[in-house]
Amino acid sequence: MHPRIVLLLVTGILLSACSLSSSGGQEPSLPLTMSIPAFGDGQNIPVRFTCDGEGVSPTLQIGSVPAATRSLALVIDDVNAPSGHFVHWVVWDIAPQTKEISEGAIPSGAMEGTTSAKKAGYVPPCPKPGSGPHRFVFSLYAINDGISLSFEATRAMLEQQMKGKVLGIAKWTGVYERRE
Repeated sequence: MHPRIVLLLVTGILLSACSLSSSGGQEPSLPLTMSIPAFGDGQNIPVRFTCDGEGVSPTLQIGSVPAATRSLALVIDDVNAPSGHFVHWVVWDIAPQTKEISEGAIPSGAMEGTTSAKKAGYVPPCPKPGSGPHRFVFSLYAINDGISLSFEATRAMLEQQMKGKVLGIAKWTGVYERRE
């Protein structure tokens, strides 16, 4: 075999071995996670968290935040709304060390944006009666930079700011249907 080819093969093998051991003995980080103890992923949202109940936001638990995360953001969408999607909550500047967003609360220092209802804050699920089951997608984003938006910002503005800065996404879906 030609000496240059041998040199290239040996170099490739050595580089591969180095990249496998370059984690410095640390385990690779797990993907960002989120869960909602009040209901399983893909399960029905309890009435308490809807317009037919108390209308409070459910507790969210957060885990495996990537090490380079500078802030977290949360968006809740009704993906079965007549308009294609209805934004129920937009929150950003959530501290990366946050492990839980408590029921009915916003984390200290976080900002809330404008929902499809044209107001800030959590808008509880409230699909039109008889419109069938609606899926509400909770999306949590790990971001490697700060977000510079004012409180009236929309989901679209948040997405524009996050472009190219997202380290991880966690999703959880709840279902709610209002009967006639």
